[in-house]
Amino acid sequence: MSLASTCFLTGATGFLGTALAERLTTRGVRLHLLVRDARKVQALQAAGHVVHLGDLTDAASVQRAMQACAVESKGAFDVINNAALISYHVRDRAAQQAINVAGTRTMADAALRHGARRFCHVSSVVTVASSVDGLPVDETAAFNLGPCGVDYVDTKRAAEEYVLSLSGKLDSVAVNPGAIFGAKADGSNTARFLARVAKHGAPPLAPPGWLAVVGVADAAEGTVLALERGGSGQRYLLVESNWRTRELFALAARLSDRRAPLGVLPAWLLPPVAAAARLLEPVWSSELVPPQALTMLGRNLIFDASKARRELGWSPEPFEAVLRRSLAAALG
Repeated sequence: MSLASTCFLTGATGFLGTALAERLTTRGVRLHLLVRDARKVQALQAAGHVVHLGDLTDAASVQRAMQACAVESKGAFDVINNAALISYHVRDRAAQQAINVAGTRTMADAALRHGARRFCHVSSVVTVASSVDGLPVDETAAFNLGPCGVDYVDTKRAAEEYVLSLSGKLDSVAVNPGAIFGAKADGSNTARFLARVAKHGAPPLAPPGWLAVVGVADAAEGTVLALERGGSGQRYLLVESNWRTRELFALAARLSDRRAPLGVLPAWLLPPVAAAARLLEPVWSSELVPPQALTMLGRNLIFDASKARRELGWSPEPFEAVLRRSLAAALG
């Protein structure tokens, strides 16, 4: 299936969203963008995009924008729902429910109502599973991260389940990127981590878990390929490689000529540390590693993304090259 000539995109001003907009424009797709920040409208319009002021938490604005897109495209349009609130702070629980869950429902319902051809939802690897035996898991793994009590995990899982549940009525597909790295990640968790390593070296002790990674350009390409070629009701892991956290920290330190971690925090110590951090969160919380993030850093996020390579023809760039450019950008 080829891409529709028009695509309705949310989250276009964010890290992945910017790369998605560039990739779709290169493919000749006309973009309708739902944007919250009025200050960004003029620049986006100058780039040739149709911009609708609105918010996923405002159902009326979503419906108006989607209807305008449907009318202009004569019903021949796709949707990529990329907007989300990524946070590991308890204080953002209600906002994540409103944006990640209710907002996704609003988007999918509007797409169904206005006759979208396909709907691609940008999810996350955290909605799939954590490895329990050290072996990579794939899209069929049984979800086991619910007991973690992490709001981002719970809300992204609920959003993805809703989208895929509509596949009998709305041709829908989901992509599940790993931790996304790139040179323009201003304000992202990966950017904060890289800036710390590049300037001060790695923390003395690395968390005990594993992390799945991918470059932002490859995450965007995989999303577009899923929209174009993915099976209805299917999900696709977008992961270039999997790294022990200590090895990832050491690689970042080596590439920036900084101090590598001295060791690994014992796995048995992470739960009480995370629990203590949660108790302290109302009065103090680390912006770099908030309490719920500590919980996730102890998980073995190890994935097999061969389905995306096989079915979508996805071929991501080796991660070390991505990390090298990302570090250079972090150093300014």
